[in-house]
Amino acid sequence: MSESIPEKLEKELKNFLGEAFPANAVSDIHAAVELAGVLEKKGFFFQLKDLCARSMTDTYWRATFYKDGEEISAEDAESSVAICTAAFAVLSSQ
Repeated sequence: MSESIPEKLEKELKNFLGEAFPANAVSDIHAAVELAGVLEKKGFFFQLKDLCARSMTDTYWRATFYKDGEEISAEDAESSVAICTAAFAVLSSQ
């Protein structure tokens, strides 16, 4: 059985960060925010925006990391996935 996208994402992030990667960050918003904190310690500014703020039923999130005028973002219906995807993009671009 092949790995799901969230499992692959978590595995890749753990490869980049090792023990600094919070467990279950892809599925747990609290752990995902901890992950954002790890990147903030590396000099990034983090922002999470609710793109469906006026909806009572829909959710869609944009996670953005900024550093030195560069902006890296990812969007997903799950806030934790958006954060982890943006974090992966940041780490893989360094």
